[in-house]
Amino acid sequence: MRSIPLLATALLGVVLTTSVASAQMGRMGGGMMGGGGNLMQADSDGDGKVTRAEFLAQRAKGFARMDRNGDGFFSMDDIPGMMASRFEPRFKAMLGQFDTNKDGKISRDEFANGPAPRFDMADANKDGVVTKPEAEAAAQRMQAMTGE
Repeated sequence: MRSIPLLATALLGVVLTTSVASAQMGRMGGGMMGGGGNLMQADSDGDGKVTRAEFLAQRAKGFARMDRNGDGFFSMDDIPGMMASRFEPRFKAMLGQFDTNKDGKISRDEFANGPAPRFDMADANKDGVVTKPEAEAAAQRMQAMTGE
């Protein structure tokens, strides 16, 4: 029976680490996988392109996974105690990017409307729209940079 809480804690760690690491890199929802990866999942109207608005809306949906206590903010209070010290450097990096009012926590609005370097990197022609070929090229560049 003890393995179930341990497994739940481990899974929570994976979810939070993925969510926050993704947020830090502007990659909400996971890394860039082959075929344009999760970036193309933001294509809400199915036209084969992702606008900045679609990307930000998709990222906003991910906020609930981070706001574990449901107070409307992502803060160290959302990190389980045993993971807090390990996670704190990542959280501080996120504060630097997203905490525009410098209150030490990230609101849903700050997160949803924060910087989008992943989108910007993929939008090769800077027209505010990422096509599947642009997303695929960005995924390849990211893989080359990270060695994944």
